[in-house]
Parts: sequence; structure tokens; C-alpha cells
Amino acid sequence: MEKDSLAAYQAAEGTVFEAVFDDGVLPLELIKVAVKRSSAETELFSLLFRGPKTPFLPQRIYHLRHRAVGEQTLFMVPVGQDESGYLYEIIFNRLTGHAGGKEE
Repeated sequence: MEKDSLAAYQAAEGTVFEAVFDDGVLPLELIKVAVKRSSAETELFSLLFRGPKTPFLPQRIYHLRHRAVGEQTLFMVPVGQDESGYLYEIIFNRLTGHAGGKEE
């Protein structure tokens, strides 16, 4: 299983990622992995994170870290707020590298 695949994120659902900054980290709980459409050739899915009430993170590229998924730099967008904090979304729409369901 690739570290940044749909399956890897599904396995990490309910765990905490860290947004990494020069002066520290901010915990972000992966609360939902939603499959939009996937096939042998493509993956289209979204990740919904919950962060704390403060600070608010604006739309931009963030460096995220997770013990199983590893480190990635991804574009994250605020999408709402609930009683526990702010909600953020990352959307993946990419080719898997498997044409016709067969590995090349």
C-alpha cells in the first residue's frame, strides 16, 4: 500500500495528523475519508479534518505529518466549524498509474 493512497488515508481515519510550522505543530484529526469516484485508473476522494478552535488556518498549502502516512505538502481549505473547532478539506483527484486495472 502506497503511503499517500486512498487506502492509506482510510486506514488513518480517526487519527491525528500534524500541520508543521516553523514554531511548532497543530493537531488535525482526520474525521472522514470520502470516496467521490475511484477506478483502476483514478482516485477521487476527500479528507475532512477537524482542528482546534484557535488558531484558524486560512486556505493555503500546508506541510502535514502522520506516523503511518508520512509527510506531505498539500493544499487545504477551511470548509466550516463545529462545536469542537474548524473543519478543513483536502481533495485528491489523480491518476493511479494502473492502466486498465493492470500495473505497468
